[in-house]
Amino acid sequence: MVKNDNVKRKYVGDYVRISKYKGTFENGYTPNWSTEIFIIRKLQNTIPTTYLIEDTIRGQPILGGFYAQELQKTKNPNIYLVEKVLRRKGNKVLVKWLGLSSSENSWIDKSNKL
Repeated sequence: MVKNDNVKRKYVGDYVRISKYKGTFENGYTPNWSTEIFIIRKLQNTIPTTYLIEDTIRGQPILGGFYAQELQKTKNPNIYLVEKVLRRKGNKVLVKWLGLSSSENSWIDKSNKL
């Protein structure tokens, strides 16, 4: 059996992003990883090991298993990217979060926006 040392082991409870499939004519400068963050819920004892993940926002499991090469650990799972500022009111701004539905839009302080 060949061991791949380039792939770091992941554990239940780790926060990860999943790889995005790129088509033949997609640009090379676009990100290769999803903006959504998932959590590993279960390791399946297969060869090679597969991981079952769940959406951190909705708590719903994602169908299918993922190989270690398809997952990337994230260091800051609580940081979300702002896609668009929708409204401004005083010291607050209504933002649409990148990768999340419109139902997740929220008001934040202007100082919290990076």
